[in-house]
Amino acid sequence: MKWTKGNGTKPRLMIISRKRTRILTNEFEVSQVARKLGYEVVLAEANMSTNLTRFAQIVNSCDVLMGIHGAGLTNMIFLPDNAIVIQVVPFGGIDGFARLDFGNPAAGMNIRYLDYKIKTKESSLSQQYPIDHPVLKDPVSVRRKGWAEIRSVYLDNQNVTIDVHRFKGTLAKGLKLLRH
Repeated sequence: MKWTKGNGTKPRLMIISRKRTRILTNEFEVSQVARKLGYEVVLAEANMSTNLTRFAQIVNSCDVLMGIHGAGLTNMIFLPDNAIVIQVVPFGGIDGFARLDFGNPAAGMNIRYLDYKIKTKESSLSQQYPIDHPVLKDPVSVRRKGWAEIRSVYLDNQNVTIDVHRFKGTLAKGLKLLRH
């Protein structure tokens, strides 16, 4: 049964798993926090062998779709009206195109949009580079080198470990939006 305000079931949160780039390294902990807040959590990864019809049905049964910026979030097209998409925005000052890709379209799709911008300490880049390296200290200088450099550094070579205490606020905001 799909969650609706007052029917006693839990709202469903789908976490889009990534296995190659921008991996959510603490997916289990994020799932636990979401469950404690009252979500039913569904973990899913769409790949070339996924049955698209079945996957679309699962997404459509969810109230919230959450994932790190990337193609997996395009599954928001299957969400029901008034659902929520939560985009986890990787480190690197890519907020602008992250919003263009998913935030702006959500409004025209009758979907609510939340984002969670990760901090330096939540990025695997903080273990790969010294704290004073331009990748961490001055992402604008990296972006000036062009799309290939942005993609290589901030999209293809970055994993995310969400600060679950900070992210709890975003999940709670999602619940509040669903209830009103």
